[in-house]
Amino acid sequence: MRRTEVIVDTCFLQKLSSEGKAIDNIKKVLAELEYIPVTHPYIYEHELSLHSYFVRLVEEKYIRVIQYNEFQKDAIDKQSYEAYYGVLYEDMRLALEAMNSLKQVEKLCLHKGQTIYNTHKQGSSMGDVHMILMASYLQMPILLAEDSDIEMLRDIAKRRMRLGQYSLQILNGTQLIEEIAKKQNTSISVKEIESILKAMRKRDAISSIKAVWRENHTV
Repeated sequence: MRRTEVIVDTCFLQKLSSEGKAIDNIKKVLAELEYIPVTHPYIYEHELSLHSYFVRLVEEKYIRVIQYNEFQKDAIDKQSYEAYYGVLYEDMRLALEAMNSLKQVEKLCLHKGQTIYNTHKQGSSMGDVHMILMASYLQMPILLAEDSDIEMLRDIAKRRMRLGQYSLQILNGTQLIEEIAKKQNTSISVKEIESILKAMRKRDAISSIKAVWRENHTV
C-alpha cells in the first residue's frame, strides 16, 4: 500500500501522545494506517517547537515540516494565499458569532511589523486557517485535528476558493482508532487499542470501538 502524507495539528499530536508521555502511540497508529505526518511551517514555528518531544520528531525526520515555497510557488501564489487568509479568517469569525458559539475570535488586526506568518494568538484559530490553505493549495487528502471548528473552515474554503472536486477529510484521534479496529489484518491488538484510548483520556469511546473490533474480527 502506498503511504499517504497527512497534515497533523498540534492538538491532535498532544491528544494521541498523551501530552508527550506516549510518543510511540503516534508512530504506532499512523504506521498502521500507512500515514506520513507533515505539518505547516506556521504550526511548527509557533506551536510544535514549544514542545521538546515534538521537536525531536522533526529532527528525527519523522514529522516533515512543509516549506512555504512548496505551496507558494511564486509572488502571485503568495499574494492570493494572503488574500484568502483574510477572507477565510473573517468568514470563520462571523460564522462563530452568528452561531453564538462558545468560541469567539477577534477581528484580524495586524499592527506594524506583524504579518499572518509571525503573529500568533492563543485560541484565535490562526493556525487552522494556515492548515486549511496549505491543504487546499497542495490538494492534500487528510488533515488530523481535534478541533471541530476546522470542519467549518474547510467548508468556507470550499465555497470561497472554488476548489472544484477537491475534498479534504478531517479526522480526530478517536476516529483513527476506529479505522484501525475495522481492519481485519491490523497488527494492533484490541488490548493495545484500549490502552491507547485510555492514554488519550477517551475511556467513553472504549466500549463502542471494542464493538467495532468484534464486528470485524473472530474471537
